[in-house]
Amino acid sequence: MLINLELYRVFYVVAKTGSLTKAKQELFISQPAVSQAIKQLETQLGGKLFVRNSKGVSLTKEGVMMYEHVKVAYDEIILAEKLFSEMRGVRSGVVVISASDTIAKYLLPAHIARFKTAYPDVTIRIINRPSVETVAMLKAGKADVGLINDAGDFYDDNVLLTPFMTVRECLVCSPDFYEKNLKDVGVLQAKDLISYPLIMLESKSATRSQIERCIVRNGGKVRTTFELCSIDLIIEYAKIGLGIGCVTREFARRDLENGSLVEIKTDFDFDFHQISVATYKGTTPSFAVKTFVENMLKRKY
Repeated sequence: MLINLELYRVFYVVAKTGSLTKAKQELFISQPAVSQAIKQLETQLGGKLFVRNSKGVSLTKEGVMMYEHVKVAYDEIILAEKLFSEMRGVRSGVVVISASDTIAKYLLPAHIARFKTAYPDVTIRIINRPSVETVAMLKAGKADVGLINDAGDFYDDNVLLTPFMTVRECLVCSPDFYEKNLKDVGVLQAKDLISYPLIMLESKSATRSQIERCIVRNGGKVRTTFELCSIDLIIEYAKIGLGIGCVTREFARRDLENGSLVEIKTDFDFDFHQISVATYKGTTPSFAVKTFVENMLKRKY
């Protein structure tokens, strides 16, 4: 039986999304055209593939069987197209990267600049998301590569994490704040942190959770004066003397070197953690994505 492959494409997208509305958006055709294609395919096959429900449509028993086989065929066609492009030496494409604001600022620019010099026809798209959301973006197929702070435990076996950079937090303040409040203290103890205005990341951050655990483990308590969404903001608040900022040392290096920030000596050390390159195992990367990741890992920070 020979059936128009376009009908199977419509069937695949409707089954994957579970919605005629979402399918029309992905296929760039009208909803009546989607419905007509499904009806035509059901007529030619001689049976129902979908039933309507309150959320959209769901597969019949026969539809589930059909989808399992069509998905395999569809994935093989996509893979064949990617392999063909590689064999032809095609270097164009799109790389979608998800990363936090801080990582996007401090780690990505140099790598993107080098990659664009070598592959000027590849489009790079940056999506700013925290680590938890970056993993979700990878799993949903909305990002090809993630750069994440590997300090949490919210990953699953389908997320491949490749260590990229080891970082550690430190406490900083402005020179004026140090002279007025800490010059005579010497080494700041964890238990005394509660006596100073503390500037930290928001509590939902994986890095923040790791920092808190370290302070408590060393006999201190956490009481914040400011909770901010990025290391950049913490640095700026600390530079103008609003308190003690907890920042990633590697990302505050420039301000520590030029003297606009002072690192505070403590009786404890924060834990090291990884920034990792994350990809999703359930996808076959395009040539552009694979090359970008390989180039990043060859030239770490």
